Amino acid sequence: MNPDLLILCATQVEMSHFLTLWPGVSKRVTRTGLTILSGKVHEKTYDLVLTGAGVFNAAHALTAYLEHASPVLILQTGIAGVFQQTGLNIGDVAIATQEHYIHTGVQTDAFKNAPLPFDVLKDEPLSRQGIYPFDPDMVDQTHDRLCRVFSITGTRIVKGLFITVSTITSSLNRANQLYCTFSSVMEAMEGAACNHIAALYGIPIIEVRAASNFVGERDKEKWDIDLAAKQLGVVCTGVSHLI
Repeated sequence: MNPDLLILCATQVEMSHFLTLWPGVSKRVTRTGLTILSGKVHEKTYDLVLTGAGVFNAAHALTAYLEHASPVLILQTGIAGVFQQTGLNIGDVAIATQEHYIHTGVQTDAFKNAPLPFDVLKDEPLSRQGIYPFDPDMVDQTHDRLCRVFSITGTRIVKGLFITVSTITSSLNRANQLYCTFSSVMEAMEGAACNHIAALYGIPIIEVRAASNFVGERDKEKWDIDLAAKQLGVVCTGVSHLI
């Protein structure tokens, strides 16, 4: 059965509040250990795939899933680090306008790589530098919907550039370098991979994340994963109304 919404998230902890609101009614585990939960948000059906962290796990999980199902919409979500320079706070929510896997390209003396001499995604020149845009109309619709959903909470909902990394930023100095180079709102580890795979299969995708920490802050006592997870429960519920 093809669900209305496919939710992709690295870990079950991040989805804990969503699953409290909308518990899965069935569960299956693939040969490689992927957990797929199925349920409903109001009248919309969903599958939730817990991908594991990082680009390789995310790419594998989405590929394995899309070989057997075609959801109406994919939501890539999870907690993320937010760049302090944006003025956003922990608990705020951002919608990706594009993803940039910053490790793609040709190394230069500058902090940003130059483009590869070939497309990584066929007929998509931006993929030579690891850049994956999202559909602007879908981004705007998601932004409008979530602004209404969060209107009474004071949560800021923004649109902006995300970066995908394979190494967690562990210093404020490097965080500043990243922000000055890419002007990104959030840093996470799966978004670009999921956008790439969704494009191969021709399935619409959006990415929405809640800030659990500031990029470069490695003191976990200053993180608020539970608050970010609560926000994700609201995000997933809100996005289901777009279908």
